[in-house]
Amino acid sequence: MGRAHKVGTALGHVLQPYARIGGLSLGQPLMSALLQTDGSFHHKTGMSRIAMLLKSENGMTETKNMIHISNCQDSTETEWASVSQGLVFALENGERNVNIENDNFGVVAQLILRDNKLKQDYARYYRSLILNNSTKTLWTGIRWIPREMNRADALFHLK
Repeated sequence: MGRAHKVGTALGHVLQPYARIGGLSLGQPLMSALLQTDGSFHHKTGMSRIAMLLKSENGMTETKNMIHISNCQDSTETEWASVSQGLVFALENGERNVNIENDNFGVVAQLILRDNKLKQDYARYYRSLILNNSTKTLWTGIRWIPREMNRADALFHLK
């Protein structure tokens, strides 16, 4: 197994290339929409918030959205939901080449390594939703980014 190619460096982190998780095309397009997602789970109330930041494929439009959901068990399920809802958001905004970035390494890894058995029912559910929705695209890729780079997180702090 060879070393991963260095794609970019940010805040001392080496960013990996996007890993294809679905779509009609096997090759990564030259231009794709950029979707950053994040989840926030409040332990006391059990409420979750999902933030999505979508930069269009042509780079001309940036669309933001935040929704509240109430049926997540924990913060990990909230992160799964953020990726799932984010991909739906990108599709609803007409994007068909989508690069997803998320700061939850476990969720990103489980989408890339889809042969791994998932213990949680919700993880199996969301992985299935995400992979099914990715079939509606020409290309869907994903990679992990450090929390400091995830601009979707800033949506939680807006008044």
